[in-house]
Amino acid sequence: MSDATDAVGGYWTAILEEMDDIAEQYRTAGWTVVTLHPTDVTVVPADDEQFGLVAVVDDEEFDDLVAAVGDREVDAYEVFRADADERVFLLVVTETADGEVAVCLPAYYDRTADAEGELRAHDGELYTRVRDLAGEDAVTFSHENPAPFFPYDGGP
Repeated sequence: MSDATDAVGGYWTAILEEMDDIAEQYRTAGWTVVTLHPTDVTVVPADDEQFGLVAVVDDEEFDDLVAAVGDREVDAYEVFRADADERVFLLVVTETADGEVAVCLPAYYDRTADAEGELRAHDGELYTRVRDLAGEDAVTFSHENPAPFFPYDGGP
């Protein structure tokens, strides 16, 4: 592996470790926690009705997400971010309004006009969507303030 590949892998590993730590804190406080492990994350352009970050997870994790969130209202989120030269790594933690379920979604996007540029180009809410492997079903989370998703340097 090159030094660049090692660095990227190190950021991803750090995000996953942070996810495990945060999930344990929620569980200790009595919450049900769904931790997701995407097999792929894609940026869908702002002019598409599915705009946002789309993460694909295996069917078992997707079913766990649907069972835990169900029809609950999701009203809070926190974004943990690690910025690399060519990629931004995220951990998005969403909470249900009833204070019972937290969802931990690690994600990433490239620091390019096609990825970060598309996400920044949209005014208003940013969406994270979790899809099953077949791409037929999705759970969507909206984020009214997208600023925590981005580095402070103004983008690519």
